[in-house]
Amino acid sequence: MTECDFLVIGAGPAGYVCAIRLAQLGKKVIVVERERVGGVCLNWGCIPVKALLHAAQTVRDATEGKRLGLMFLPPEIDLVALYGWKGRIVDRLVRGIEYLFKVNGVELVRGNARFAAPGEVVVESQDGEQRILASQVIIATGSMPTVLSGMEPDGKVILDSNSALRLVELPKHIVIIGAGVIGLEFATLFSRLGVKVTVLELENQVLPGFDTDLAQVVEKALDREGVAFHPGVKVSQIAREPVVTVHYDKDGTDQAVETDKVLVAVGRRALSHELGLDWVGVKTDRRGFIKTDGAYRTTVPNIYAIGDVTEGPLLAHRAMAEGIALAELLAGTRKWKFRAIPSCIYTDPEVAVVGMTEKEAQEKGREVKTSRVPLSAVGRSLTLGRSEGFCKMVVDAKTDKVLGVSIVAPQADVLIAEASVAVELGLTAGELGRVVHPHPTMSELLFEAAEAIHGRAIHIANR
Repeated sequence: MTECDFLVIGAGPAGYVCAIRLAQLGKKVIVVERERVGGVCLNWGCIPVKALLHAAQTVRDATEGKRLGLMFLPPEIDLVALYGWKGRIVDRLVRGIEYLFKVNGVELVRGNARFAAPGEVVVESQDGEQRILASQVIIATGSMPTVLSGMEPDGKVILDSNSALRLVELPKHIVIIGAGVIGLEFATLFSRLGVKVTVLELENQVLPGFDTDLAQVVEKALDREGVAFHPGVKVSQIAREPVVTVHYDKDGTDQAVETDKVLVAVGRRALSHELGLDWVGVKTDRRGFIKTDGAYRTTVPNIYAIGDVTEGPLLAHRAMAEGIALAELLAGTRKWKFRAIPSCIYTDPEVAVVGMTEKEAQEKGREVKTSRVPLSAVGRSLTLGRSEGFCKMVVDAKTDKVLGVSIVAPQADVLIAEASVAVELGLTAGELGRVVHPHPTMSELLFEAAEAIHGRAIHIANR
């Protein structure tokens, strides 16, 4: 029997960050992880996908070089070498987290955890069972891909986001079911590696839940690269013989598309079903997400939950922030209540949003003012060969405080950080307009958007 102050189940972004901060604050911490530290984001999501998207962007840059007078031979893609490069990046970061555990005094236990009692967890591994007693238990087990009935991934023909990163050769054609964030990032990746891509989406637009004008810019860009979109369709079955065929319903008629591989990217669900939560009384919703209050407490005293295993945006940075916030709350050092959680999509152009949209603000009874600055107003965009996109800013009409920002542009993932600061700290558009932004950079989009709120933008015609 091992005892500790805090037991963290899961070493993904929420769990490992929480554990390290608790250890920094002088607490005895044990982390249980059944696979590799870093969780989905590091091993099968954020990091490997973005590494491969960088490689795919290199292919795209070479193709676009013709417009600049630069000629390159068609690329030869060694998928094994490419995936090996991606794997080395992941391995390096995994070793980094293990090192941080060591230097901070965090004990890592390998195995599958399940509750035996509210403060007692059994860890099963190849070496047998280990029981751990903890004053506080933090659940940070994350999420897993949603599985459609009859379309369960087999890693060969039907893929999920994990198995798509383990291919040994590129298919000639892949059908992606789902045009959300994961689906479009993989569509971008495979298309640029020379794969024919067809995307099927149940909703009537790509990126369901995002503003239509943002989604349209991304859809048009991918359409020009050869990605075929079929919105408003419902997939009914995947036949494997005599050839792989995806059947879907479009306006009441059955249609089909033949393919080599199918990637199911219809979202994610909580990874909570193996923890024995019912045994100790921790409540979940119908999708398995653990119910918590405003301080990350579950329905059982001294058991907490953070990150993707709880309801909310399934984002690594949200999970990390919750890990720090909970650690400092439990240690009694400070209370961190953050409001602004940005979201980024690594298509080309990139999409990044934070805060409220115009519609959301109006639904909450806010009187708002908006501005929209096209990408072409910023000289730096043209030097990057990009002119389609925009920055939209939403502010409170009475206070001038920035309520939300939406960006579809190159480097949007970096630009949104400044917008997040504005939303989090309650800065006004007027204050942003008094900050000198370097030229020529994409950051001038935010400056122009802030000034446009008051009809003072320089590089667009003010309304």
